[in-house]
Amino acid sequence: MTRARAGFTLIELLVVTVLGSLVLLAALQILITNQRTYTSQNQVIAGQQSTRMALEVLFNELREVSPAGGDLLVMGSDSIRVRLMRKFSIVCETDFSGQPEIVVMNLPGRRFEDNDSVFVFADNDENNDTDDVWIAAQATAVDTTDACPQDGAAATRLRFNGQAALFAADSVGLGAPARSYDRYTFGVTDYSGDPYLGRRLRGSGMVPVVGPIRATNGLNFVYRDALGVTTGTAADVRQIEVTVRTGSGVTNSLNEEVQDSITAWIYTRN
Repeated sequence: MTRARAGFTLIELLVVTVLGSLVLLAALQILITNQRTYTSQNQVIAGQQSTRMALEVLFNELREVSPAGGDLLVMGSDSIRVRLMRKFSIVCETDFSGQPEIVVMNLPGRRFEDNDSVFVFADNDENNDTDDVWIAAQATAVDTTDACPQDGAAATRLRFNGQAALFAADSVGLGAPARSYDRYTFGVTDYSGDPYLGRRLRGSGMVPVVGPIRATNGLNFVYRDALGVTTGTAADVRQIEVTVRTGSGVTNSLNEEVQDSITAWIYTRN
């Protein structure tokens, strides 16, 4: 005689199905929460990296600016245009008998080139430091195969055709510093649909440098004088307050947007 086998009742199957569904839903919720936490933390790290890298770029560039010397060209709340020094050398020979010429040492870094805008230090009266000036000129021809007459060290000859009046005082002496400069604008630019900190060289387009940052109020400049008071006069600026903000569009566990901001005060060279 075959004994009948007992099976699961419909109620038991329903109970198991419900309990299993609850377990799966709980596990799925944990996975969703972990994924959101992971994404949120990644955005926090990315935001911190973007703000700090952007600030480092601006700090390294703007701390060399001399507002009193005319380096601060345009003051905007979300952009700034400045004159930045790019090359440096020492004068080892001068010739002002015809078209002005100076010979500068080939120091490490980029050499001077044709059409470089150049500042050359003029001492005038060496016993009077109130008459010292920087002569702003433009190199019209460059010879990189020259040499300093004192020791034969490799040097570059800069010619300033048509600019004799600038050097009329013949006050550029041996050992005088010479620096090249160019004009740059820092502001917000679009890169692949995201706002980035951008930099534009005079005559060229804006190039993304660091980002992304917030599309609205992601970059802010405040200009202050020696007393820390906000000023609109470029020559009076002694510090530049810079704020960089990021916004990811990603929410955290509190349903708040993941974002970061950093503010720093950059003291200029005067």
